[in-house]
Amino acid sequence: MPEPLNPVQIEAELINASNSVAKSIQPVSDAYNEWQQAKLNFKRKYAIAYLDATGSVEDRKQIATRDTLPAAEEEVIAEAKYRRLADFQRSYRDKTSVYQTLAKSVTTAYQVAGAGER
Repeated sequence: MPEPLNPVQIEAELINASNSVAKSIQPVSDAYNEWQQAKLNFKRKYAIAYLDATGSVEDRKQIATRDTLPAAEEEVIAEAKYRRLADFQRSYRDKTSVYQTLAKSVTTAYQVAGAGER
């Protein structure tokens, strides 16, 4: 069984979790920007391929889809990267919240026990 947490341990964990949130902001922002750029790039390439294609509307759609597959893949990969980093960031925020709740609980327990009173 793990030993009970004390306020100093909780504070250290809370600081670590908060630092993780802070460190994740720029990578998440960068990944989001990359995803948006990839999305715009795909739309631009698809529009050009569609307008350059000949045939029926359905033929032009299929040709544009075929010709822009690498750009579509880049968009999907960029979106997945962003979502994964955002999930990590969310987990860091959740961890921070858990430690804040624990800190309140431990502080209350210490107060009820009369620790620090003389």
